[in-house]
Amino acid sequence: MAWVAREFEDVQKEVSAILMDRVLVGHAIKNDLGVLLLSHPRRDIRDTSRHPGFRKLSAGRTPALKKLAQEVLGIEIQGGEHSSVCLSFSLDGSGD
Repeated sequence: MAWVAREFEDVQKEVSAILMDRVLVGHAIKNDLGVLLLSHPRRDIRDTSRHPGFRKLSAGRTPALKKLAQEVLGIEIQGGEHSSVCLSFSLDGSGD
């Protein structure tokens, strides 16, 4: 059987339902929302790329997620093939 991608509108509706009434935490979230043609209340977004404390690590500019992971969490990401959906780590740093 051939693999068939889901319809964009179906995925968009499902993601929208998941995000409703939730605080959204991520890095450069506007890019992800933009791809899905979605919006989210600004008061419910916590974006690491906009956090003033993290911007200090990049002299006031938008910090790269790779740099934040290394500086704040002490883990290396995006060392090989880049995938923003394939990062797995635990808060204790064990990687499990």
